[in-house]
Amino acid sequence: DLARRRVYYINKKGFLLAFKDAFFDVFIYKNYKKAFKASKLVPINAQVVFNRLNI
Repeated sequence: DLARRRVYYINKKGFLLAFKDAFFDVFIYKNYKKAFKASKLVPINAQVVFNRLNI
């Protein structure tokens, strides 16, 4: 969104807000499941792993 508005400078507070939004848009439950599948890692109980990801 910042790039579309041609914002070329961002302070620390603005960066953290933008990073938080991007982080929660990208790191979702479905992506974690795909990452385990792609890496061929098989947790004994995947739900335990997902529950510990304080997101």
